[in-house]
Amino acid sequence: MQFEKRNMGSIILDHANDDPTAACIEQDGVVYTRELIINAASSLRVLFQQHGVVPGSSVAIIAVSRVTGLQAMVAIWSLNAAVLFIDPRQTIPEIETAKSAAGIDFVFTDSKSFARRGGYTLMSTDNAASSCAILNFPIGSHSSPAVIASSSGTTGAQKYRRVSHEIYINGLINTARIFDIKVPETGLSVGSLGFGAVLRYCISLLMYGKFFMSMPLVFKITDLHNALLRPTTRVVGLPPVLVRDLLEFCQNEKMESPVYPHIKRMASLGGPITSDDLTAAYNLLTPAIQNVYSVSRIGAISILKGTAILKKSESVGKPFPAVTVQILDENGQICRPNTVGAVVATANWKANPEPVNTDDIGLIDDDGYLFIHGRSGQVATRRSININLSELEQEIKQLSSVRDCMAFGVKSDETLDDQVYLAIETRASTTVVKQDVKKALAGYRRPDRIMVTKKLPRNAANKISLRDLKHLATISELEYEDF
Repeated sequence: MQFEKRNMGSIILDHANDDPTAACIEQDGVVYTRELIINAASSLRVLFQQHGVVPGSSVAIIAVSRVTGLQAMVAIWSLNAAVLFIDPRQTIPEIETAKSAAGIDFVFTDSKSFARRGGYTLMSTDNAASSCAILNFPIGSHSSPAVIASSSGTTGAQKYRRVSHEIYINGLINTARIFDIKVPETGLSVGSLGFGAVLRYCISLLMYGKFFMSMPLVFKITDLHNALLRPTTRVVGLPPVLVRDLLEFCQNEKMESPVYPHIKRMASLGGPITSDDLTAAYNLLTPAIQNVYSVSRIGAISILKGTAILKKSESVGKPFPAVTVQILDENGQICRPNTVGAVVATANWKANPEPVNTDDIGLIDDDGYLFIHGRSGQVATRRSININLSELEQEIKQLSSVRDCMAFGVKSDETLDDQVYLAIETRASTTVVKQDVKKALAGYRRPDRIMVTKKLPRNAANKISLRDLKHLATISELEYEDF
């Protein structure tokens, strides 16, 4: 099937016409056929038209239900408009900021709460079966914007760009080539559609007519475990924090290795995973675990998989064949192996490839493996001593009492030193966590301020939001305690 010169919605429609009763998505125990997806999209198309959506419009979707969100996406494409998915875990002010920055014309939601509090239009697919709308996709719309993509926005303001159907499809094809995927495998979708990797996975499965299971935004670790046990779950991408949760659950239940023998690819993505967690996942969960290193401006850069995990667990693997990685010093010169510098990557599969500074620092060893030492600028200076905050985070993450954490520096107006803040997500008591941190860190590396909580703020990619943590530090000192 030729994808390049087509509206992605028309490809999904073709699958529905070929086999209307075929299972498409399973969510909350309900199976949605291809016909149901298209009927609901037809119904939503009518709603969107009634509210003024026209070709060239930019539409934001806040969908608690991933199925409803994908149905809305197909409807928006049929109107030759572009869609931006917003994580429903965001606040109204955050949504309004995104709306303004992305140039959004309309906001629709399946949440009565968001509709009431934000004044957004409530959308429903209840009348989908009775819809008489004709779903069609304008000829030539392949060159029109399809998706409004955003950066993850952990450290600063999000940036948005419009991606056409043609370019988006080419990106999917190149991603498949990079990972050596002939046809997408059926699998499990975890996370918000506001996270680019989740959206790309769902769209690729819809375009190839593949079935997949969708996890709700909020779930218990037992629900994820049971979903992974299903034979149809062949591929899954998980943030490091969920890999750790699975490990803890399976270890507590004393499960035999491998827990998930049928899985062909379990990718840890969306942030750094500790070497201990990666090795434990390989030994207990599945030898198909992979550590994928990527940045939003390029995509996937490198991968660590197979037995290399046991030998190079602290690495993010070797760069993909279609990606060139260089380590540059402060003068822009290429560093020798095992020398730390700026990580610069070039996506050679692009039409006009250009080197991109990832904003990470790292090295390439003698065997060609890439090691990330942290974000550039992630060094706090206190009493003339430099503290690598990325290394500090990795040490704290090794503690059994810590689920996840993030450290950052705040410049002191009085001393010009950096105050080191440490935010910790845990199920343990504050007292236990503080004791563990004191034992783990030498006095000169201990934080000035600490926050211990059951849940840290996260973005659509399930990454801890540094922006929100810094905001808490400036507006509410009560959130942090002297350490």
